Amino acid sequence: MSLQKSMLVARADLKMAMKVNYVKYGLILIAAIGPVMLILTVLLIALTAPTAAAATLAMIDPLLSPMIGIVAIIPASLISANALVGEREQNTLEPLLCTPLTDRELLLGKLLSSFIPSIALLLGSILITEVCTIFILMYIGSEIVLIPGISSLFLLLTAGPTIILAMVSVMILISGKVKRVYEAYQTSGATVMIFILPMLLPMISMDAGGNVDMNLVWFSNFITLLISAILAIATWALAIGRFNRDKMVSM
Repeated sequence: MSLQKSMLVARADLKMAMKVNYVKYGLILIAAIGPVMLILTVLLIALTAPTAAAATLAMIDPLLSPMIGIVAIIPASLISANALVGEREQNTLEPLLCTPLTDRELLLGKLLSSFIPSIALLLGSILITEVCTIFILMYIGSEIVLIPGISSLFLLLTAGPTIILAMVSVMILISGKVKRVYEAYQTSGATVMIFILPMLLPMISMDAGGNVDMNLVWFSNFITLLISAILAIATWALAIGRFNRDKMVSM
């Protein structure tokens, strides 16, 4: 029953967020950036070096695939900012906080309103990129490789959802301290930087031939997941502990 109540909050939040044009069109644009960039890269490599396409793609995959994770995290900040701070701007926060929903039901609803569409974008981006990559490589008669590859899939399917959870938790924490949506965007933007880590660390191991040390790739993926998990657990615990309806209503 409590989950049903939280889902009602999530649906209402998502519906409200989609009424804001820069959120609605921003989601469409952001969701397309990651897959389009990777697919165009695959196509360019396939056309310019068809015989070495598979080897080249396998080599650069750890550097490019995290982009899909980044563009899946950003929508979480767009939706959660409007679901919390946006309600204050639209004068709908006080009636919501005065409902008989428990704090956990309300916070879970806020979390789901951002988490579900962001995960859908993440999985959709991965699927589209994989299918298009396979189609392009089959068309040129090259060996089939997965883009994102195994190491990148591990990163995207573990650290991706964890960072999305952390992003929403951070937004809940700052919702009682900022008064404008743009302030919330600026404050939470640092969370996205965690996903840049697995893009940068493999570059350290790149040799003169452009080969990447896969041991370091896996190490950076595990480190990213660990940091994401610590941040998500800490911020969610703080969000639940510090959520204060009376203070938010008074603001």
